[in-house]
Amino acid sequence: MRRAAIVLILSLLILGCRSKTPAEPVKPLALRLAYTTKHHSALVHLAAAKGYFQAEGVLLQPMLFEFGKQALAAVSEGKADLATVSETPFVLAALNGQRLSLVASIFTSWKNNGIVARGLASPRDLRGKRIAYTPGTTSEVFLDSFLMSLRIARQEVTLVALAPQQIPAALAAGEVDAASTWNPTLKEAATGLRGAGSVFFDPYLYTETFVLAGNRGYVDANRELMQRVLRALLKAEAYASKHPAEARTLMADAMKLTPELLAEFLDESRLRVSLDRSLLLSLEEESRWALRRKLAPEGAIPNYLEYIDVRPLQEVKPEAIEINIRR
Repeated sequence: MRRAAIVLILSLLILGCRSKTPAEPVKPLALRLAYTTKHHSALVHLAAAKGYFQAEGVLLQPMLFEFGKQALAAVSEGKADLATVSETPFVLAALNGQRLSLVASIFTSWKNNGIVARGLASPRDLRGKRIAYTPGTTSEVFLDSFLMSLRIARQEVTLVALAPQQIPAALAAGEVDAASTWNPTLKEAATGLRGAGSVFFDPYLYTETFVLAGNRGYVDANRELMQRVLRALLKAEAYASKHPAEARTLMADAMKLTPELLAEFLDESRLRVSLDRSLLLSLEEESRWALRRKLAPEGAIPNYLEYIDVRPLQEVKPEAIEINIRR
């Protein structure tokens, strides 16, 4: 009797295995992703190099830009679906009425921005000098904060608006005395001065955050795609944590840098997919800065809880969320 029962159970198990239908392949979803060529988008570069987007069913159409402000502009113009961008252009777009949704931060740095100067021994020597900066970016936020910490008014310096790629040549030619910018432009400009340059940092003054964002309507209508993108980036984050040397090699190759130089740029930085409280505080603080500088119409600071969509990350890694938002 016992033997017959065992035979019956085994037969049912075999039948059950045979009756299972194979899982349908995941239908690829297209994504036009605008992201920077620099280390701010390191997780995107790594996810692409490792094939994580493809594995998650994301048909990636990469659109590469020099800096995040350009990437977000591509979204605003309908040329891209999502962008990697620093918090500053995101804030300015929100203050100027663009309905955006931020789904995660992907890069945080305490030492990516700095001041590179020609022939200056001290930061206080910046008074009266010509300083290059890139308007509407972290370059401008850092410069304002740096000057304020030195009690130097904007009126006491001559500001020269330049694109990042113009800064090294302008500094080397003596067209400006200093520049507020980020790496790798910061490193390139300092190297071009051949020992005559100084670089001033203040890691306690400003924190740069790169985020993944898109138009609100698009993010709302493509929640499954958002989850796939975040899963790919989380895989990249895990790989970078477990295999840092290999990850740096892959990322550096994608960015046309040496692994050693990339390691220098990632010093005092964090590659992590998250939504934390400090991000919300940064958005609000930079909004106050932008309104003081009259970079947006007068009005109340937006409720940034309405600009952060936690749902995609909530579905794939809820423990990465430190912001309490009910949606």
